[in-house]
Amino acid sequence: MFKKEPRVKALSNLKNSERKKLQTRIQTQFNDPEFKFRSNVIKQTNFVSTVTEGTIYTDDDGNIPIFFKEKHNDTIYPTVYTCWSYPRLIPVVLTHKVVLQDHIFNGANLMISGTVPPFDSRLQQNVICGIVDKISPNVVLAIGIVELADLTRYNEIDVLGQSGVAVKIIHHLEDGLFKEFKVRLDVPDSTQIESHEDTNIVQDDEEMNNFASIATNNTADAIIESSSNHKIKVKEIAEVLEKLSMEDVDYFMTRTLYYTIKQDQILSTPINASTFISNHIMKNLPPNLNHEEINVKKSSWKKTAKYLKHFEKEGFLKLKGKGDDLIIVQVNKEKDEIKNFVPYKVSNQMSNNNSNNNDVNNKGNGNSNKTEKNNSANNSFTVETLYKPTSEMKTFLPQQLASIHSEKQDNPPNFVQTEYYTISTIKEVIDFYIKKYSLVNQKNPKTILLDDLLFKMVNKSVKSPKFDRIIPRSQIMEAIVTNNFNEYYKIFDKAGTPLFKAPKRGSAPHINIVTELKIGRKIVTRINNFEVYNIDSEKIASDLRKLCSGSTTISETPQFGLEVQIQGPHGSTIIQYLNDKIGIPNKWIDFENKLKNKNRKK
Repeated sequence: MFKKEPRVKALSNLKNSERKKLQTRIQTQFNDPEFKFRSNVIKQTNFVSTVTEGTIYTDDDGNIPIFFKEKHNDTIYPTVYTCWSYPRLIPVVLTHKVVLQDHIFNGANLMISGTVPPFDSRLQQNVICGIVDKISPNVVLAIGIVELADLTRYNEIDVLGQSGVAVKIIHHLEDGLFKEFKVRLDVPDSTQIESHEDTNIVQDDEEMNNFASIATNNTADAIIESSSNHKIKVKEIAEVLEKLSMEDVDYFMTRTLYYTIKQDQILSTPINASTFISNHIMKNLPPNLNHEEINVKKSSWKKTAKYLKHFEKEGFLKLKGKGDDLIIVQVNKEKDEIKNFVPYKVSNQMSNNNSNNNDVNNKGNGNSNKTEKNNSANNSFTVETLYKPTSEMKTFLPQQLASIHSEKQDNPPNFVQTEYYTISTIKEVIDFYIKKYSLVNQKNPKTILLDDLLFKMVNKSVKSPKFDRIIPRSQIMEAIVTNNFNEYYKIFDKAGTPLFKAPKRGSAPHINIVTELKIGRKIVTRINNFEVYNIDSEKIASDLRKLCSGSTTISETPQFGLEVQIQGPHGSTIIQYLNDKIGIPNKWIDFENKLKNKNRKK
């Protein structure tokens, strides 16, 4: 269903009544009366894919898609992310890792010959099921519909040699749905799901025990006198107090605006409304407050535009724009309310003060450049280049590595056979092989004598042999790697976490920055190919809008995906931003200045 990225519209919140109806439908469809949404806010959007159209439901925590349905069908399908939180929601079919990676993740259905018995008795025709690796049976990696009449009859039959589609796949990890919503969730371990489920069971048991102990008390006086039940009463009162009234929310939303105008040192105008709310208003709330209970939606204004326009009428802000697309162009610090406002401590105040003190100290001792370089070096993305062997090299490398570690008397051998190898490992193997068979040319130690195996590797894919039986030692690695390996890469973020599950083929992509003159004599700077580094287009557009004091637009390109364009020649500023703020080194940035250096008339 999502072989390609679907076209989706803007998300909107489900009404509370609709959310309850959806929850009831899910409970009925999956025969799970205890199912409950983990979030009180569920959002929905319509989608159009290459094969169908329908509705996608997401939670409020990162807008992760949790369920979806087709337009003219009442059947609701869970996503793999939902199944990680509710591992017993649907029955699962076991399969092999290679079937998942090489077939299902490439758009194929699950054939009966690729399954692993036994089968759950619930796996009847047209039943929604999950597809799991037999090694991690709790981690659902794909969602499908059972095609065969009764899978359980294959429990007593060898599935090898059988034909037919066992499960029709409709959604899997890292499909178009995954990419459209830019989901950045790591696949959990089977033990994590088990422990999560056990924790829920323990909590449920404790709650039942508490209720049972309360029920066994015969009188209300006994309940009041009980110290344990007194704690329960206090907890209930605390929960009630956490639910603030609308007037309380308005009070705190007003206070945080005053604080932002008077104390927020990093606030700079112009700034768009969404960034102003998320990066300043919400971050400047008093500490120890539940941000889920205090936000614009819970206030009397309900919407950001109404909230900002109210304070514009009061003289605190100056706005520009129409409707909900507003920009704060100026704040008024001369209002009496701002002058008389007594600041409070916020959670991020300490870190801001520390950073300011560090800046002062660095300026005083002249080491600011060193500090910035060290910080950027320790907080940069890294790329690991890997090589996947082809043909004979697939068996040659493991055999030679086994011999190497056998000579080192590793027991058991201290290496793991893998699909990908680093250049240092390949060099170690080739050096070991040359030494083992005495292939160094005695007449000229800088050259290597090629035996039949090395000769074939060096001259592979070449019609006429480039090298005879002797090759310069400095060239043997390049010849072997070029002819016997495919290059792959993995990108790691600043915390050392890989951005994608499996290595991608090719060399590490570069972020493109182009400054050019557009029709109408307008100078613009374009930046694209940044999505591979998990850089959000909205964030980079917002940051550059403030940093370069120019308007930004986001568009789609056929070759590089999303592209951010900003008015003006800002190539060096964007490069500095990518270096310092994002952590992208210069070696992965390509900058082209297409402006012609002409002498302008003064």
